[in-house]
Amino acid sequence: MTHLKLACAVRGCASIFAMAAALAAPAGAIAASVNVVSDARSTLPPCTRVGPTLASQPISLTVVLPSRNPAGLASFISHATQPGDPLFRHYLTSAQFAAQFGARAADYKAIVTWAKTHGLTVGEEYSAHTVLSVTGAVKDLEAAFGVRFTDYKGTDGNNFYNSSLPPKAPAAIAGKITSILGLNNISRPRTMARKLPAGATPLASGSGPLGAYSASDIRTAYSIPTQPINAPGETIAVFEAGGFDPNDIETYLTTNNLPKRPVVVRNVNGYKGGIDDPGVDLEAALDIDMVIGTNPDVKKVLVYEDGEVDPFGVELVNSFAAIGSDNLAQTVSVSYGEDEALQDSADIQAENTELQQLVAQGIAVFASSGDNGAYGNSTQVTGLNVADPSSQPLITAVGGTTLFTGLGAAYQDEIAWNELPDAGATGGGISTVWPIPSYQVLHGHSLAANNGGSSTKRNVPDVAAVADPYTGVAVYSALNGGWFEVGGTSVSAPIWASFFSIANATSKMLGLGLIGFANPALYQLGPVTPESNFGGYHDIVAGSNGNAQIYGIPGFNAGYEYDNVTGWGSPQGTPLYTSLALLPLHLNNTNPPPPPTGQHGVATPTSAKVEFTAAEGATGYLIEVLDPATRVYATEVITGTNHALINGLVPGTTYEFEIYSISPGGETGVLLYLSTPSGS
Repeated sequence: MTHLKLACAVRGCASIFAMAAALAAPAGAIAASVNVVSDARSTLPPCTRVGPTLASQPISLTVVLPSRNPAGLASFISHATQPGDPLFRHYLTSAQFAAQFGARAADYKAIVTWAKTHGLTVGEEYSAHTVLSVTGAVKDLEAAFGVRFTDYKGTDGNNFYNSSLPPKAPAAIAGKITSILGLNNISRPRTMARKLPAGATPLASGSGPLGAYSASDIRTAYSIPTQPINAPGETIAVFEAGGFDPNDIETYLTTNNLPKRPVVVRNVNGYKGGIDDPGVDLEAALDIDMVIGTNPDVKKVLVYEDGEVDPFGVELVNSFAAIGSDNLAQTVSVSYGEDEALQDSADIQAENTELQQLVAQGIAVFASSGDNGAYGNSTQVTGLNVADPSSQPLITAVGGTTLFTGLGAAYQDEIAWNELPDAGATGGGISTVWPIPSYQVLHGHSLAANNGGSSTKRNVPDVAAVADPYTGVAVYSALNGGWFEVGGTSVSAPIWASFFSIANATSKMLGLGLIGFANPALYQLGPVTPESNFGGYHDIVAGSNGNAQIYGIPGFNAGYEYDNVTGWGSPQGTPLYTSLALLPLHLNNTNPPPPPTGQHGVATPTSAKVEFTAAEGATGYLIEVLDPATRVYATEVITGTNHALINGLVPGTTYEFEIYSISPGGETGVLLYLSTPSGS
């Protein structure tokens, strides 16, 4: 028989599906069934049909169940993330979420029973019951769901399968599920890490290996504060599409004089672990390194690994479900993405379902905005495009910059990262899926409109940090050959997640609760209004993320305040940290604590040790150092103890120290004047 080859252009597959539809499923296998939403593709990227998928090949499908109260869940999220609301920051445990907003346990049990009776293996079960994976041989899945798997070879050389028939839900489970995922594996996880091109000359010099930025360089450049010593430790989760070498992390920590924080692998949905992709190995090392390097006081890094051959959306949905079920991490970093235009709508909606649980439980998620500017990461899509999951409205999307520093890694300047076409550019643009979220609207006006953004759709990114491989960070991966200078928004996302964890821990220490989903707070602090202070960001106003000469259409331009290139900008660490940690003061209708007493201090030419008597009822203290000559704050410190060491002062200067007692009811302060002696 002649081997059949058919081109699978985006609009050219009708003949394939008509032919496949004629191959009926086994008689009676799906009687009394109905079509359900799925990620089975009716159109495919350019490819060649290879033939039916091997009947014995195992494939995992993910069944998504609806919340028992979707309207109530949306309302709860709105209230819990709104400052001043009675439910503000009253987040749920995973058990509480399951009871109030999870899928119905009886429906979940019915699907488990049905799957087992059809010879399918049930995967990991999560507390909210909104996600269930089932694995079986192709022949069994085809009989159970009425699908038909076919293998294809893409013009990019990658093989994939797709169901040429949409699934049908048997009567036993019809009405209990919203979608079925995993019916194709076209979209594979794309890492957002970029090595400095071989032979290229870096634009800036750091103190790390190869002249790249070290962990201390990043902390210095962005004025990342030290977590208060008695603040509760934060656990940060990172999503990875495979394994990594723990020895690489050990090498990075030792070289950067960092503490050996626990790095714990959490395999998702039966993944057995192991390193099978050099790109993922480098990505995982980069993510973990940036988390610990930015916040050396992090309690633990949980690495959620799903490295099977599942499509990207399935891996992400299962990992989000596991993070929510475990409820151990307070912050999550995702350095992977796929073009929103290429992601299946069923996957995108399922991701959002799981993100609602994370937000309801007070878990903040940060994701890379992409590394190919305004155009997305695939040649299959033309025009402007953004990356999923960063375009999700319940995620903080992190763009990239080119960072310039001076002596001792002191911050000098940043511009939008744009090294197109060879070394990438920061992702950013306008979602075609999601409407504009409320946090991007101020007084009925889109915050993005002034710089060419949308007034009706979700704008990306929200914030940014260094990502240009020409001003990259030093990362070690033995599998890839040792030390590399690495950039990409895979650098900027974990930097932001880790920085945010310091503010989160401080807020908890002060009795102000978990910050949770970051965007409402980040946007409240961004605009220049009488109610806000724009001192928390490096506003990046130069550069773009496009190249019209190459791509035929311009991207977006950086501009004053919010833009679709770098969002609000990069963290001006100390003031932004203070604003985030103290945001909900005065919101619980209780009285503030009395001011500290007995304040005194001892100064050196460049530092001062301040002490005072603890105030009754205070949960912590804020010390703001004001230069009386300029009336500008030199620095700020939050502490849970009755003393603090203030560094970075100028010799021969008289400073005004404003010392505030803090509690959820507010703050009260006293003044202390100290002069730093002249000399070194």
